[in-house]
Amino acid sequence: MIRVQVDGAQPWVSGEALRRLMSQLEAAQGRLWDPKEDEGKKGWLTWPEEDHGGLWQEVEATATEIRSRADVAVVVGIGGSYLGARAVTAMLRPGSEISGSRGFPVVFAGYQLSEGELLRLMDDLDDREPALVVVSKSGSTLEPGAAFHLLRTNLERRYGHQARERIYVVTDPERGALREYAVEKGYRRLPIPPDIGGRYSVLTPVGMLPAAVAGIDIRRVLTGARRGWEDCRRLDLWGNPAILYAAARHLLYLQGWMVEALVTYEPRMADFSRWWQQLFGESQGKDGRGLFPAFLHYTTDLHSMGQFVQQGRRLLFETVLDVDGASAPQPAAGEPPDPRVVIPDDVDAASAYLAGKRLDDLQEAAMAAVMEAHREGGVPQLWIEAKGPGEELVGELVFFFEAACALGGYLLGVDPYDQPGVEAYKRKLKARLLSGPVAGV
Repeated sequence: MIRVQVDGAQPWVSGEALRRLMSQLEAAQGRLWDPKEDEGKKGWLTWPEEDHGGLWQEVEATATEIRSRADVAVVVGIGGSYLGARAVTAMLRPGSEISGSRGFPVVFAGYQLSEGELLRLMDDLDDREPALVVVSKSGSTLEPGAAFHLLRTNLERRYGHQARERIYVVTDPERGALREYAVEKGYRRLPIPPDIGGRYSVLTPVGMLPAAVAGIDIRRVLTGARRGWEDCRRLDLWGNPAILYAAARHLLYLQGWMVEALVTYEPRMADFSRWWQQLFGESQGKDGRGLFPAFLHYTTDLHSMGQFVQQGRRLLFETVLDVDGASAPQPAAGEPPDPRVVIPDDVDAASAYLAGKRLDDLQEAAMAAVMEAHREGGVPQLWIEAKGPGEELVGELVFFFEAACALGGYLLGVDPYDQPGVEAYKRKLKARLLSGPVAGV
């Protein structure tokens, strides 16, 4: 269940302002659900309720094969080809890095160009039995392309011809350089639907194969996404959380607020915040329009950005994402909490008021106090409360944000599915690399 509250954004997001926006919201919702609108770009919208035949059996079988052949999976991708997978695995299998103790280790590469980072990863893999999962629609993106071929070469040195049995490719099923290369090499392939862009692809094999490898029940994730699909179909301001969230953001944007800070209180939400940032940044930041999507992780960032948020220039509003169960597993009714997270009685005088309290008590108190202080400081706040079983809730959250993002793009008057701005630096970078010896700035 996802609930959006806008009371903390008064007077900017008032009932009257929302009512005045209703005709635009109806038009945006109509465009979103019109199958002829943006045809070929909205496959994500109907994905949760469609029958995908044997695709999920194939994904699960591939994940089982990877886990039987390897003891760590390296997912190579960038942007939408890795952020969603990383968000899901971090939320549901925290600590599933190489040294982690939960689930099957899944690590990520190909999202930057640091030699040092890649060499450290290769060193870590020397004592392991790795598999590569390469995720790219075209195969032409610089960072994952470079990392893939370096990691592939490393595997081939170690395993020879059998290295191909450790390489899996998620790519366009019909065309593209990576598809052609995978066919030539005999790598096992899974499809990226041609009508779904990277940042909207979490619920496809792009995100679900790494999740399944990590030991996550992807069927439950998809069940949650279907619930989100059902909720987001409604043309109901108060019954459709995606419409209310998109409307509140748009009203704040129209009144001069320039930055939306997604606030989370659990470290495992950090990668979800990065996925959210790409989703909204690439979908809405164009034609000189759009909110700047930032994220803050409290309480840590209160000790670096808390001063600015409380008393700095009034340019940002907060969207507090309160995810039920994002902390440690809660004790069953009637059972005491884990004593390791209960502060003992024998504390120093300055900490006496903490004695007997568990860390989650402090977290809840901090959230309430921070929200109250920031509201009094003139910071508008939206609050998104998300409750439900872990895997299902993640699927529901993903679809909710995707729907709200697309609606917001229509309200802004921009195409929420393209990203022409990123091509500018790519053209210049490719020209430099093709011109001969690499020159710096």
